[in-house]
Amino acid sequence: MPKAIINDQLINYELAGVRDFKLRTPALLLHGNGESMKIFEKFVPLLSASRGFVLMDSRLQGGSEPAEDDTPLDISYELMADDAIKLMEDKLGIGEYDIIGFSDGAITAILMALRSIRVRKLILIGVNSDPSGLKPKMIRTIKKELSFAERKKNPVPAMLLRLMLTEPHITNSELANVICETTVVYGQKDEAIRREHASAIADAIPRGSFVEIRGAGHEIPVTHPNELAELVRSLL
Repeated sequence: MPKAIINDQLINYELAGVRDFKLRTPALLLHGNGESMKIFEKFVPLLSASRGFVLMDSRLQGGSEPAEDDTPLDISYELMADDAIKLMEDKLGIGEYDIIGFSDGAITAILMALRSIRVRKLILIGVNSDPSGLKPKMIRTIKKELSFAERKKNPVPAMLLRLMLTEPHITNSELANVICETTVVYGQKDEAIRREHASAIADAIPRGSFVEIRGAGHEIPVTHPNELAELVRSLL
């Protein structure tokens, strides 16, 4: 897999499906907290004959790592959004693209849309705009895992877990500035995100809509790739 040096990070990425991005607008796929592009491995083949994808591992996750041994460890949704914009627009030179973001990747996608006019459409899966959107049980689970990571002195997992408890803080006025067509996708049995919170994000975005996948939990790209692929076909 190729790697690009972006913001002092070695960003791991991959191209899949249709490679002529001038012929067909590609979609950037962004994974969730502590994961990698592999969460889309069941989804991508379902559409790769007719659509192009850019997959990337967000900083400090998957195959992405600091460019140098002495590069300070740092992470935020804003930094991940900047990494992704520079990969798509500077490194790959893509003029227009869609984003399919899952969980943390969906948060990153919102921030990218607020910063770049090249983002055409958003599909946000299992998204929250503030830590208050997390369900109480999920918050307890994160805190428990964070305590374990801190005891084991594992800095990167601890940073990633702490990120979910402290960020993001995207206001409704900021969501109102998302000008691209946006679909918020919610699993009916999502164990992490409160339904009313996800629905409110769709309502706050001028061209936002809300879609619920029956029987699905939070990990829609992994557990319901066929349903997601059908939805993407209808939207992009």
